[in-house]
Amino acid sequence: MSNRSKAQILVVDDDPNIRGSLGMLLLSAGYDVATADNGVSAVSHLNTAVPDLIVTDLNMPHMSGVELIAH
Repeated sequence: MSNRSKAQILVVDDDPNIRGSLGMLLLSAGYDVATADNGVSAVSHLNTAVPDLIVTDLNMPHMSGVELIAH
């Protein structure tokens, strides 16, 4: 069992307004939040840390949300 006190969420969206707003909302709800601006950046993040939940946009450049989840 992990000794982390907060669930970690990775928010992936190419729209900075959505990414920022959702990140702030989740932070204010008590979650640890990391963000990525596309699927490739998200995969890079996943190489160093595995979040409890990934919230992703489906339509993004370079790698879609579906491709990210399949990865």
